[in-house]
Amino acid sequence: METQANLLKVLLVDDEAYFRLFVGKVIRLAVNCAVDEARDGAEAIAYCETHDPDLIVLDINMPRVDGVQALGKLRQMKPDTPIIMLTSISEEAIVEECVAKGASYFIRKDVRAEELQAELQEMLKIFPQV
Repeated sequence: METQANLLKVLLVDDEAYFRLFVGKVIRLAVNCAVDEARDGAEAIAYCETHDPDLIVLDINMPRVDGVQALGKLRQMKPDTPIIMLTSISEEAIVEECVAKGASYFIRKDVRAEELQAELQEMLKIFPQV
């Protein structure tokens, strides 16, 4: 039996509560993990100052500190932690900026729930520590 200390620690960052609920459920079904949540980049940065997540799932469009801004800071704080960008943005410049700042993977969030679930499950297989 896995203890809480052995569980994969995921930080899920999105300003939409329903989306955090959905993505959190998908991740919990895919892997044995503990999912903590933040509502924006500022909360994510504050969380990472005192916690060490194994995986960060980060939305791009959020109030206060958006995902692109948070990504740069989080990558400095957690250089080896996979950071998955959730986005409905297809602007090439934003995607390129995220790649330059160290995004590990992108998942489109404006697809059918079944597609998003399949994409999340596939993504979780890519990262060995996840």
